[in-house]
Amino acid sequence: MVLKNSVVKKKTSFTRGAYYWLMFMIDNYQSVRTILKIDYESFIIIQTVLSHFLHSMNKEEDSDWKRMWKLVGDKKAKENLSKSKLIPASISLVTDLPRETVRRKLLELNKKKILVLDKKRGIQLGEKFEIFHKKFTQNSILKVSEMLNKWEKIGTLEFILNVNTQQIPATIKALDRTLKL
Repeated sequence: MVLKNSVVKKKTSFTRGAYYWLMFMIDNYQSVRTILKIDYESFIIIQTVLSHFLHSMNKEEDSDWKRMWKLVGDKKAKENLSKSKLIPASISLVTDLPRETVRRKLLELNKKKILVLDKKRGIQLGEKFEIFHKKFTQNSILKVSEMLNKWEKIGTLEFILNVNTQQIPATIKALDRTLKL
């Protein structure tokens, strides 16, 4: 017996949320090529250096958008924030890229002054980093916001924030098997 006036609990559209995620990832990949005009491996290397910088910065202070870009461009701030030295071998380890690939791409990025290779302080953001990366960052933030708003509208955001292994058991079991190999 079907009750016509019963209230059905709203179901989360997982596939629609997954679609928005994949479109974000594809857009991100295209933006790396069109806005930054670099290959994806170079992008990942830059992201690793940037994450190192942000991690160091977050130990000192929480910053807003303007303050972050000020510190990115401030040579003295970068020197103070480089207490722990980032080296090519660390980038290779974190990204699982071959050391020679990391070395070669770092040399290219150093030549463009996007990154700086400093034997004393390690790898740092270069003098042209802000000009190079700011538009991409703005675009990415807007795209993330757009995706999260869509997720919120269809219930995917709530689902993801509260997901547990019972809701996605096949994925967890497959992942557990993969990790054991």
